[in-house]
Amino acid sequence: MGSTTTTPWTDTQKILALLLVVAFISVIVLWMFHPPQTDAASTAVLNTLVGTLGGMTTMVVSYYFGSSRTAGTQANTIAALVAPAIPPHVSPLPPTTPTG
Repeated sequence: MGSTTTTPWTDTQKILALLLVVAFISVIVLWMFHPPQTDAASTAVLNTLVGTLGGMTTMVVSYYFGSSRTAGTQANTIAALVAPAIPPHVSPLPPTTPTG
């Protein structure tokens, strides 16, 4: 029964990842129903920003649902298999002698 502890940084990473995905979906939905009515230069800048946001969203989804997701689990499994097993009747610490 291994308990996993998370650091505040990993929570922050998950929150940022969620915010990126929600922001990307929101921008796409907003853009579908209210397209920008600006000049060509402003539209080009908006296209670049949405493209960048889309790329970051792709990285987040790839990390959480792609091969990186199983890499951590695989590393833990390999470490557990390689680690020497200590029989239950053997103490991992050497016996102590009284001093005095």
